[in-house]
Amino acid sequence: MTAPTPVPAVRTAPYALVRATTLGHPAQSADGAGFRAGLERLTRLERALRDLLPALTEALYASRGGHPDSFHRTVVLPLRRALHNGREPRPALLDALGDLPERVPRLREWLELRDRLAAARADLAGAAPAALAAERAALAAQCREPALLLAASATSAQLLAAIGRAGSGATGRRARKEEPGVLRHALRAATRSSPVSWFTAVGWGPLTDDPEPAGTERGAEAEWGEGAEWGHGDLLGATGNHVRTGRSLVAALCEALLTDPARRARLPHRMTSAPRTDGAGRAVFARRRGLSGVWRFTAVAEDEVAVAASGALERVAELCRTPVTPGELAAALAAPRDRAAALAYVERLADTGLLVPVPPVGPQDPDPLGRLAAWLRSGGEGALASSLDEIADATRKFGAGEPAERAALLALLRERWAALLASAGRPLPPDEPVPAPLTEDVVARRPVAARGLLTGEDREALREVAALAELYDLGHLVRRYVRDRFVARYGPGGVCHPVWEFGGETVAAWEDTVRDAFLPPGGPDPLPSRAAELVRLRRSFEAAAEAGRGGYRDPDADVVLPPELVRSCAARLPGWASARPLSYAHFLQRDAESRLLVLNHVYGGWGRTASRFLSLLDPGAAEAVGREVERGAEPGSRAVQFRPVQGFNANLQPRFLRDEILSEEHGPATRPGPAGPEVDEAGVELFHDEAADQVRLRLRDTGEPLDVFYPGLLVSGLLPTRCAPLAHDHPEGVVGFASLVPQTVSEVPGGPLVRTPRLRHRHVVLRRRRWKLAPGTVAVLRADLAAEAAGGAVPFGAAARWRALLGVPGRLFLHPPVAADPTAAAARAARAQPKPQFVDLGNALHLRCLDKWLARHPEGLVLEEALPAPGGRERPARAVELVVETYRPGSSS
Repeated sequence: MTAPTPVPAVRTAPYALVRATTLGHPAQSADGAGFRAGLERLTRLERALRDLLPALTEALYASRGGHPDSFHRTVVLPLRRALHNGREPRPALLDALGDLPERVPRLREWLELRDRLAAARADLAGAAPAALAAERAALAAQCREPALLLAASATSAQLLAAIGRAGSGATGRRARKEEPGVLRHALRAATRSSPVSWFTAVGWGPLTDDPEPAGTERGAEAEWGEGAEWGHGDLLGATGNHVRTGRSLVAALCEALLTDPARRARLPHRMTSAPRTDGAGRAVFARRRGLSGVWRFTAVAEDEVAVAASGALERVAELCRTPVTPGELAAALAAPRDRAAALAYVERLADTGLLVPVPPVGPQDPDPLGRLAAWLRSGGEGALASSLDEIADATRKFGAGEPAERAALLALLRERWAALLASAGRPLPPDEPVPAPLTEDVVARRPVAARGLLTGEDREALREVAALAELYDLGHLVRRYVRDRFVARYGPGGVCHPVWEFGGETVAAWEDTVRDAFLPPGGPDPLPSRAAELVRLRRSFEAAAEAGRGGYRDPDADVVLPPELVRSCAARLPGWASARPLSYAHFLQRDAESRLLVLNHVYGGWGRTASRFLSLLDPGAAEAVGREVERGAEPGSRAVQFRPVQGFNANLQPRFLRDEILSEEHGPATRPGPAGPEVDEAGVELFHDEAADQVRLRLRDTGEPLDVFYPGLLVSGLLPTRCAPLAHDHPEGVVGFASLVPQTVSEVPGGPLVRTPRLRHRHVVLRRRRWKLAPGTVAVLRADLAAEAAGGAVPFGAAARWRALLGVPGRLFLHPPVAADPTAAAARAARAQPKPQFVDLGNALHLRCLDKWLARHPEGLVLEEALPAPGGRERPARAVELVVETYRPGSSS
């Protein structure tokens, strides 16, 4: 590894975002505890029996000299074949063993284990009905919880009705058929911290190292329960829900309305983009050709169009720097006698998409339906405006409604949106569901006093983890690919204006990076300039880590990285990698049993995770995040916010930086936030900074460098291509530690099993244990479960055998296999994949539902240890996740 050099210190932000489930996972009943203990005992016996088999088959082979050939041929060999193939020997064969168990102690041990197994199975068969009844009673109690009912009502009336039936204790055929789906949603509400509707509430507050002194009075918003233990008590305190209309539907409606020339004529227009010249007397523009899809977000069709450059076109572009209506533009272009010809020219530009209307409602507008209705009324379209008023009224009522009312309002909103879009000339595809008419966020009403959640030791470890994350962040390779493509196109020290011209190259740089990230070691080396330094450093780190832990032998043992090696990461990064400032958001949970700090994700920081909630939280949150982001920007650079929404509600955010770049969606200036200048995209250019050998953004008129931050939650690859240079100025946040853990591959029924151990740095778990199952294995497992569950039985035997075979713990999360492809198409496909699903293999009801859950994974499955593990506790527990940002300044060394 290269010699270390001084580097700026990483710091943690003085605040944190807290995500907590509004529903607790139920406490374990006495019957459930007895069933779990019995199943653990059965699993240990199955494992002991499996571990004994290799030695037993060898001992049977070696016993040949102690009995006649006929006995060996008719008894010993069939027994050995059955054991080798995993079959239960025939009773007649076992009856004919004679004194063989006395001569082969391993066989005697096996027979004793079989007897203990039979007794354990019998005990479980007797305990299963009571345990199943207790778990169903616990599920029924959860299904009566207001939070779950409110969350379900925001999904569908069918789900709400199914949860209602489960809550009433229904036992009919329909209720049993719905049970796996109902339990899956209840588990999602109690075990996962994704911020959706009433499933999970979000808070924000100052983060301090020390817990509250004993006896200190604490407000309701800070109540934790015993010892500030994560997951117990009401951490967030009083909460409130905020409902926002679905922006993808608003965008689709605006798109449909503006196909009408009469409506367009009432709106100010701008050029579709800043032009570039192609050297052949033509002006080239980036053009948006409308929406190509409307889901939770909107997808845009894009192209480039080249037209003959002319003085008239230049004059139109100059006049449209401040958007103007077509009539005003024609008046500025020509004298009254030539006004008709000028207007016809302007309309041709609009028809070809070179001149585009500024939408009547801005993407970040706090009241899009009200503003759009007012604009329609101003044009005499009262009927359409009234339809919007009805939708707005139903949306407002949703937040305060009871569950049944909310479900009815949701169905009504879907119906009205579909009818409104159809009447506006953009009917939704008949074979696709109507996109979500609204989103709902539940947030803490007051700042959370997050005392004692992180210790000084935790902070120190996180700062070291941030440096390790840099070593495995694809963002560094993206920067090098961007640099090489830029220099190849514009030359050293070159300049690109308009910035959209480099959008396709930026996207291609990401594709190059992903391709190379998954090349096998030692293969072709198409890496960009200077990136080999980083790759060599990674390999050197992995070799040193392997040497430091003395090899890897036990697949169940944690892989612990040498602490001094991790601490040296920051100092060993190449200078080009540490030149730009960097920020990460660390998603953390505390495991109460082991006290380990578990890292769920490392994503890009810069306020991105908190951004969607900042307008809903205490005003101090936006101010604090803005200060921290501006503090983290490179000295001498201006921190600029870039806020394209693309119809995605999670992209809605206040302006928390003084400056922002106006996106192509920019509408009326109604956005709240700190006062400051707005930078037009046309006033920004890309340039190659030769001294730092980096591609940067700067203001054209002053040359001031920019740090552009896209804090939206939509995957930036789903934004329009023209946005890519702005959205990827800080591409960090795609981090994976998979190459630091060894893989153990073995054969199990149905295909290979790939195991990876837990990875730790000090007390921080960087990666949980995982087991990857092939599609064939999932099919065999399902068949075993279904065979035992026939007639309503709990398939505890199959569960114990497969736990022993795979070596998995009792509590897991089911994941679909991850595709190594972060393209826009792959991101859209991933949204259709099943979400992570908690399963407790010691829970009778989970075992009854497991086959149905596995049916959602026909392409294979990844099992991941649940850490912290819900279930099996004496009291209810909530899932609590802390999001902590780290900031690392740029380095000039």
